[in-house]
This record gives sequence, structure tokens and C-alpha cells, in this order.
Amino acid sequence: MKWFLYKLFFNYPAVFSFFYYYRQKKWREDIEGKAAILFNQKNPGKIKKIVQGIAELKGVRKIQKYLIPHMDEQYIKQYVDIKGIHHLEQAIKEKKGVVLMAAHLGNPHLSFNALRAMGYNITTLKGGESVRGSKHSKYKYYDREENTIFVHEPSPLITYKKRILDTLESEGIIYHPADAAEGRSGEEVTCLGVKMRFPTGMIYFAHRAESKIIPFFHFYKKGKITLIFREPINNNWIHGKMEYNAIITKYAKILEYYLLKYPEQYLGAYGPTVLSYYYQSHYKEK
Repeated sequence: MKWFLYKLFFNYPAVFSFFYYYRQKKWREDIEGKAAILFNQKNPGKIKKIVQGIAELKGVRKIQKYLIPHMDEQYIKQYVDIKGIHHLEQAIKEKKGVVLMAAHLGNPHLSFNALRAMGYNITTLKGGESVRGSKHSKYKYYDREENTIFVHEPSPLITYKKRILDTLESEGIIYHPADAAEGRSGEEVTCLGVKMRFPTGMIYFAHRAESKIIPFFHFYKKGKITLIFREPINNNWIHGKMEYNAIITKYAKILEYYLLKYPEQYLGAYGPTVLSYYYQSHYKEK
């Protein structure tokens, strides 16, 4: 029965992608223009593939809340490809907390919930509007509040900053989309050939807890999820705050590699991330 359900789940995004691509002309032309600029792409066929891949990701967001409750050992074995998990296991053994430095690639919800199905206790960061005030009604944030730290909605009893630190100091794992635009402090580094600013707030908390920072990338394509863990990039905090720029620089290089290799997986082509700011500035210059 579950096999049949999985097939239904995975067929829907592909069908959605096909019709959405051809029926949403305004959206298609907008994303095609962004893809051409962000990835310096002039080949119409490759641009089409990128945009259709992004449409597939939009489709899978519509069915993710139905798929996630059915994730189990069978699902992980059949539909999830995992690389570099030993980096996470080693960091957990050190008992100082872990920050999974992720990006707006693939489907975040399917990815960190797959980790939960594997037995890892993942806490996620949620920026922007709160659950009740979300402007994105089509894609309501539905992850449980006990699994989420809302960085713009501190509780009267415990601020989000204290909860972040408490989570790391209690050997927890925090999923952090490092290419998000939120954050007052940041470091400017080069990515895709231009200067981009990445927030460093989460790096500060990882430094205080002496936690490991592991670059974590995830992709979704035709029902398959790929999870990739890279080696820690915090250098054991040998140089303290001096590591912040080095961490962001290392992360930006790895992110650039995956962006160029899997451009159709990048949600930030239309999302509020550092690359969308680059697109906006480029567009204004034109």
C-alpha cells in the first residue's frame, strides 16, 4: 500500500511541473530571466530544464505534508541517497552540538524530516513571518513548534537566542539555511563571481557552544532525495571570531559548486535569499 502511495506522491510534482511550466507564462518568463542572469546561462534548452526543475519543486511543496508522515525505514532505503553521514556521526560523538549549514536547494522539509525518520533530532530555524502571520498562505509552515525556533518571535519565557544556545549546549542538531537574508551581522564573500553577504548569527552561537558546523546540501528530483554532508568547516574554533569569514568563504565555495552543478534545485531564484538580492541589483543596473 505504501509503495502505491509513494508513487502517487512522486508522480504529482512531475505532472504539476509540466502544466505549470506551460500555463504560467508570466512566472515562466520571470524565472527564465533570473536563471539566465544568476547562472550566466544562454542555452534555451538548459534554461528550460532549470525552470521545469524549479516548477517540480513547487509541486512537491504541495504534497510534502502528506508524504512526511509516511516516512519510515522503507522510505529511507528506497528513496533517499545519503553521502558523508560519517561527518555528522563523528560530530555528534563530540557532544557539543551540530549546526547543519544548509541552503535553499531541493526541498528542505523532506530533507530534515528524512533525517528525523532516521532517528536524528533536528531543530529548524524559521525566519520571516510567524506561523499565524505568514503571507505565503499556499505553502503554510506546518512543522511542529517544538521542533522550530522562530527567530523573529521570542517567547516571554525564553528568547530564541537562548533556545538556540541551549539546543546546541544540550548536544542538539540545528538545521540552518545559511543563504537566508535574515541577520544584522554578516560577512561579505565571493559567490558566482560577485560579492554576496551571508549572515553570521548562527556561526556566533556555534562558536559560543564550540559546536561543529557541517555544510549540508539536499536535492529532490523525480521522487529521489539526496542528502550530502561535507566535513566540518569551523576548524575547531582555533582562531575564534577570526574563523567567521573563513567559514563563510568555505561555505560559499561549496555552495557555488552545487549551484552550478544543480541550478534547477535552487529555490532562491524566486525566494528571499542572498542570490535574489544579487539578481535584483543586477536587474536595476540594466
